[in-house]
Amino acid sequence: MLHKNRNRGKYTFANINLLGKCNANCYFCLGKDIPELLNIHNQVKDHFMQWRNFDQFLEMCECYGITKLYLTGQNTDSLLYPYIDELYDYLKKRNFSMGIRTNGYMIPYMLDTVRSLNDEIGLSIHTLNPETNKLIMDRDEILDWENLIPKIKSETNTVRVAIVINRYNKDEVIDLIKFLSQFPEIQYIQARRISTDTRYDELKEDIEAYEELYNKVVKEYGIYDTFYDAQRVKMFGKEVCWWRTVETSANSLNYFTDGTISDNYFVVEGYLNNYQTNLLSV
Repeated sequence: MLHKNRNRGKYTFANINLLGKCNANCYFCLGKDIPELLNIHNQVKDHFMQWRNFDQFLEMCECYGITKLYLTGQNTDSLLYPYIDELYDYLKKRNFSMGIRTNGYMIPYMLDTVRSLNDEIGLSIHTLNPETNKLIMDRDEILDWENLIPKIKSETNTVRVAIVINRYNKDEVIDLIKFLSQFPEIQYIQARRISTDTRYDELKEDIEAYEELYNKVVKEYGIYDTFYDAQRVKMFGKEVCWWRTVETSANSLNYFTDGTISDNYFVVEGYLNNYQTNLLSV
């Protein structure tokens, strides 16, 4: 079983979790842990001033001294949100910084927006092979990362790449890290283990693929440091952080655009514990 580290540090960031339809269909998406609850919501086209409890969430962040906010998708992609520029301006006026987590498919159309943000741009790149990408994301288009990555970096943001290690890309990951390591614009790479609260048997093969690759990498490259209990390994001159999400000590607040607020780092667990409260407040 996956071990959840409940000895967490202080809150250092918060997530704004968009709910809605996605432009990809990743089989390991955490939103698929509770589709019957999440798929009934779609706030992707709603202006943030219409989001229920959003100002309450921001006040909560201010109370905890959190200044770093990340727009991400619980079951969709952040760059599908049409009001990112307005949201960013609103958050800046309240002294927050803003980054995003994205699969990148909308970046060619929203490059100026992405470059304008003043916090981390988290890119999900799982493979450079169209056939593998089809198996993972249900899309076979591979973005022109070689030309895009240098353009994404600006004077105000930083760039991180996340690779979710799974049964389909496990034999490609080291070559992918080697490819990504050539870009000085990438601050570091995060090698992520799949997380789930409800589909352990279904995703067990992927979790085992992560552990097998991790053991191979550590044996060859060694560990030089840790970050929130995650192991940092230097590969091809680039930092690669091996991230077992639920076992790290990082901590965050989570807001879901249906109005649910969670003080729990564990996203699915936090949603399940708090969405009834959200319903009662309607």
